[in-house]
Amino acid sequence: MSKLTKQVIAGIFLHLWKLTGYRVQKITQFADSDNLKNIAIFSTTALGDFLINTPAIRAIKMRWPEAKIILVMNQRNKLLAEDSEIFNEVLYWNGKANGVVSLVKILRKHCIDATFLLHSRSPYDIVTASMARSPIILKDVYYNDYLGRDRFYLDNFLSAHYDNRIKGNLHLIRQKTELLESVGIKTPSLEMFIPIPFTVEKTQQCIIGIHAGASSQERCWPAQNFTQLIQHIMAKYPAIEIRLIGGPGEQDLNKKIIDGLEGDFHQVTNLAGKTNLKQLVENVASFACLVVGDTGPYHVAIATRTPVIGLLATQMHVDGVNPLQDQEKHFIIKAKDEEKGIVTIPINDVFVAIECCIATMPSFNKMMGN
Repeated sequence: MSKLTKQVIAGIFLHLWKLTGYRVQKITQFADSDNLKNIAIFSTTALGDFLINTPAIRAIKMRWPEAKIILVMNQRNKLLAEDSEIFNEVLYWNGKANGVVSLVKILRKHCIDATFLLHSRSPYDIVTASMARSPIILKDVYYNDYLGRDRFYLDNFLSAHYDNRIKGNLHLIRQKTELLESVGIKTPSLEMFIPIPFTVEKTQQCIIGIHAGASSQERCWPAQNFTQLIQHIMAKYPAIEIRLIGGPGEQDLNKKIIDGLEGDFHQVTNLAGKTNLKQLVENVASFACLVVGDTGPYHVAIATRTPVIGLLATQMHVDGVNPLQDQEKHFIIKAKDEEKGIVTIPINDVFVAIECCIATMPSFNKMMGN
């Protein structure tokens, strides 16, 4: 079923839903007297999306510090939310139609005053918030939700939304802040953060992290490039430790990278699938730097203030996800040829960026006898 067909069917349903007496409240700005008591926040997609939403989540919490915050998220990311002091309750939903009814039942019990759809699948998110009888629904509408049209097909069923197309290719964090500020919610900081307490792994080693996988092939630097990069690093800095991270699905990719090495490098380890999400955060926070494409661990590193060497395919990717915090720490390397993609990033450019990162690390200087 196409996205347009889904939106049309949802529109018909939402028109019929009005027969129950429900109406979404149109707003321009929240007034100082608007005292929201129960707020639902939807962030039901990937890990990186959830972290990108954290500045907006913090702004909502600061605007209504006494409100009960109910987070609706993908269960894969639960370890970054379930022990957080920000959320009073965490609900899990995969964003699909088959989970709508059960989620609606729970949300109705909370008597939601407002729903913020920061990153979730349209149109099921709007249908869910409407069926939960949330009087206010705000959504960050993404470019692909417009389906090439001048207006978002379901905008009549939203209290408000900000058309991010007005300013061109916005950073994804700024998309959220533009939405909030358009209705009078100030965003005090654009910095991403990890919502749960975590402990940085203690180590005397200078550790370089590598995350080679991504959600799509065009975001992946070739495995042989990572192999050659590691070979260069170990030839010049044999005492450095290198950890290849990732989920269970990246075990084979990491093994391929390691198997391509000439020599026996016990300092290179494959951690794919061996850590849970919280442990991943703690690992990344201990790295001297992380070499990574546009994927979840990229945002984990930025949020934990770990230097990032980001391998990005196009200027659009750079504009959308470049670090907005600690910019002096990070190195974003764009493909030399956007048509050919990320494969055109030179190995030496990545190696030089790694050297710049590790040169400032106390563990590296100690290792080098400086």
